[in-house]
Amino acid sequence: MRVIPLHREDPSDYSCIAYWVLGENNTPSDRNTLIDTASTDPENLAFFLREMVLQPKGIGKKAVEQVILTHSHFDHSGGVPGIDEHFHPATYSWLPAGRSHKKTRDGMSLTVGDQSATLLHTPGHSEDSMCVFLPETGTLFSGDTLYRITDHLGAYPKAYLDTLERLAQLDIRTILPGHGHAITQDALAFIRVCLGNVRQSLLHD
Repeated sequence: MRVIPLHREDPSDYSCIAYWVLGENNTPSDRNTLIDTASTDPENLAFFLREMVLQPKGIGKKAVEQVILTHSHFDHSGGVPGIDEHFHPATYSWLPAGRSHKKTRDGMSLTVGDQSATLLHTPGHSEDSMCVFLPETGTLFSGDTLYRITDHLGAYPKAYLDTLERLAQLDIRTILPGHGHAITQDALAFIRVCLGNVRQSLLHD
């Protein structure tokens, strides 16, 4: 599996890190996948296209065969129209998006790059938040579901506590978030610290 983070450094554009996931050997069964599409800024699409020229994608295969949106906030989903225009991909998201939206359910299995992935409904940051988990490598594309929680002074929906408890049971070894640096060491410990603090915080429906 090859994971290429796509993010343009521009202080004037609040945008997530998108992840372009390809198979290691470009076989016909690989699914070239874009996880999140960045914001509506057209410069992001131009940047994506330049980067995509640089990587082998498989003979006769589109650079983006499917899009997975971790949620519908503009900084993650704003680029969908441009990606649709260029690649006509299938789009998987909790809420309808894109020209070719596929009905998405919790626990759904897909091929991402050359690995089997599970789509997890992980409400908390938003009602429609999803994570993409690849059990073979223990990789979690977390969107905005996970962020560093260092105290118990905040207030969180009960659904977020349920989400953290669920993630804490998985064999997660790497977290690739929508913002910030990848967590490649003690990823599960990171989740459990967040979980411990949320358990002690104010919870609401």
